[in-house]
Amino acid sequence: MHTLDPTTLDLDALEEDRLAKGITLSVLIPARGPESASTLGNMIARIRDRWMRDRHVLDEIGVVVDPTSDGDEHGLVEIAEEAGASWAVRGESVLALHAGPEAPAFGGKAGAMRSLAFLAFGDRLIFHDSDLENYDPMTAGRLAAAMTADEGLMFVNGSSPRLTGSGQPGGRTTEMLRSLYAKQLGGYVPAITRTIQPLIGEFALDADVFAALAFSRGYGVETSVKVLALDMLAPEECAQVELPIKYQVGQHYHDLVKQFHEISFTVDLLEAYFQRRRVDPRITIWELAQDYGLLFPGRQFALCRPPGYDQVDFVPRLGFYPPLASSPAYRARLPEIKAARRAALDALGRKMRTSA
Repeated sequence: MHTLDPTTLDLDALEEDRLAKGITLSVLIPARGPESASTLGNMIARIRDRWMRDRHVLDEIGVVVDPTSDGDEHGLVEIAEEAGASWAVRGESVLALHAGPEAPAFGGKAGAMRSLAFLAFGDRLIFHDSDLENYDPMTAGRLAAAMTADEGLMFVNGSSPRLTGSGQPGGRTTEMLRSLYAKQLGGYVPAITRTIQPLIGEFALDADVFAALAFSRGYGVETSVKVLALDMLAPEECAQVELPIKYQVGQHYHDLVKQFHEISFTVDLLEAYFQRRRVDPRITIWELAQDYGLLFPGRQFALCRPPGYDQVDFVPRLGFYPPLASSPAYRARLPEIKAARRAALDALGRKMRTSA
């Protein structure tokens, strides 16, 4: 995992670079909750204006809305469409196609990301949080430039100075988890300990690599996607780049304790998977996840919260999705995806010749 200097990225050559390399780009946004209602439209409009209207850098902006626990999507589909998203859908309308019958909230952001990758056609997928305030479209631009400047990069993780809406430093969960990653996973995937922000929602990944990865439901999705991507890829295929300052709607501490709870279970499973794989290369992490209670007896304890925390029943989401590539519905979509890539590159070539 090497760190790119953002000043060396040639954003003026983005169109030429991706056309020469035959790379199509999708920005994919999992959206959820009332916090996103005040930020999503501005983000999409600024990304579209900068990188689709003024420049021919992105091929699509896709949004999947993950319903909140009460099923209210807060008008996010309409907000995304009015702001200029290429497409926006509710998660429950897609999830069953590639993951079978399950409640959309069970997968949470992970289910939404799987649905986004199922619907997208880009060679490179740029994932993006939806609740960013004072949004700078250079966030998407730098990730796009990093993925097209070097033909060999398959994974680019973002990092950014992070502030809450009140200007206070953010990223508390990432900081708390650094020692956990180092202790349990550093011996198997050393690059994770050198990743500046392993939980950041802004990162880019090759579509085929994403489709080959299993990943955790719930809050463990970034941990599992990035650890398993770093494990799969060669060091020279992975990089990180600093993004503009990230202003994000801060999470309530009631939610942070649940977030840490699920991520710790995910780290347990990743450690068990790497240990088992040494003696049984055929073991899969999604099968292992089904035996968490046998692997770690007594760890499925109730989430104990001191006075001041909410006392709503909380059941950690411990399952892992199998790779998207194993879904018959996704495999059936591949000819359509490849045709869409060819059409997008042909359209880019025509635009470039016209503007020359």
